[in-house]
Amino acid sequence: MTHLYARRVFLRNLVVATSAASLGLPLFGCGGPRMSALAGGAKLKVVFFVVPDGLAVDSWTGNSFGDGQGLWHPTANSGDSTDFELRDVSAELTAYRAKSLYLRGLMLGEGNSGHNGWNVVLRDREAKLPSIDVILGLDPAMTGSNLTFRSLFSGPHAGIDGSPWFVSWSGANAIRTPERDPVLLHEAVFGLASRDVRAARSRGKHIFEPALADIRELRQRLSGAQKQKLDTQLDSIEQVMADMEGELPAPGECSVGTAPETHPIASAEFRTRVQAAHERVVANALACGVTRVATIQIARSAEQLNILDVTSAKNPHDCAHRYAGSQEWSGTRKWYARRAKLFMDELARYDDPDVSGDKLIDHTLVVVTSEMADGAPEHQIDMPLLLMGGASGLLRNGDGNGRCFNIAPQADRDHHTGNPVIGKRFVDMPRIWNTVAAACDIEPPYPGGVVTGIFNNVG
Repeated sequence: MTHLYARRVFLRNLVVATSAASLGLPLFGCGGPRMSALAGGAKLKVVFFVVPDGLAVDSWTGNSFGDGQGLWHPTANSGDSTDFELRDVSAELTAYRAKSLYLRGLMLGEGNSGHNGWNVVLRDREAKLPSIDVILGLDPAMTGSNLTFRSLFSGPHAGIDGSPWFVSWSGANAIRTPERDPVLLHEAVFGLASRDVRAARSRGKHIFEPALADIRELRQRLSGAQKQKLDTQLDSIEQVMADMEGELPAPGECSVGTAPETHPIASAEFRTRVQAAHERVVANALACGVTRVATIQIARSAEQLNILDVTSAKNPHDCAHRYAGSQEWSGTRKWYARRAKLFMDELARYDDPDVSGDKLIDHTLVVVTSEMADGAPEHQIDMPLLLMGGASGLLRNGDGNGRCFNIAPQADRDHHTGNPVIGKRFVDMPRIWNTVAAACDIEPPYPGGVVTGIFNNVG
């Protein structure tokens, strides 16, 4: 966000609030959080993109704990390689291969907790500490301009059936509830008045026009000293408008997007549109510097809402269990991966709020994962975990070629069966969150230490 934009927002809020307060009136046109200037150079943003019921890491037949030869993990000629081939599901993210690091050799929890993996997917396996998104957002090193949204939590279709299976935690037993309606998420982040303000701007009016219209209407009902006081405030606003005419930001400088259309959030018919709206709001919030940490949780574990783009006959959970055909099995997993790709597209659209000439994607790390590795059997070994984005140059992505990295040589956990690709030794997944924290200059919060070879600034 530029200094000029921040000054413009500040002046607007200050003057309109002063006008209302001088008459003992409510603050019309000033609802919701406001944005302030961010000083300094590049600032890393982190987004956790969590999908339900695994990403088909095992083949169609697999075995009791899978074979690790499914539709997600790339095939590579070595354990650490830039020469790899994406599989059917991961290939949905081909457009961002150059900005990607695919990890293998991870285990979540005890490896066999099934759908209960949502309890610990973003935190310690003992479930005693806050999740990594909350920990990052609370640290001053990762604070955005609005402390209300230290860690933005978006939950398209998460728990719409009343099941509070959410992945973000503020404490041992303190689960966070995401905003599931993208319209309400937008209004919470950018303010109730933003829709009217943007409508006025699109008609060629000044950003103050909505507030001025209210003030002028009020003026007609006043007289005497109150009217004189209001006239003084009107003069002040008009002077600020004149002063700001040459300071309006160029296109792309933290422009607040159009508010999402209202759709039934529990309807399969509107599923794709609701999902896309969430992705736009989160990207816009990052682009405006409101927050630097966000979590997008798609639906919940054992998801029941059909993906009509794939099939109307079976829900995604049944498809993950291979109760439908192989096309439905792969199609639902591809849909989730495609949503991650489309979110990256949103990040690529926006200018970075801190570095002139750079895009938001250049300074964002997107972490794609799930609460389980595969939906049938419901296990958590050889977990899918993808790190994407420019990440301010910190991510070791094979010098822009993309990279597939088996971290099992740094293993600290044993599994009784393992799989034929990785073996029986795995890295505890919270160590990845420790490593992300360290890359953000934050003390690793969980037991086990960090994993090397992922970020340039973490040895």
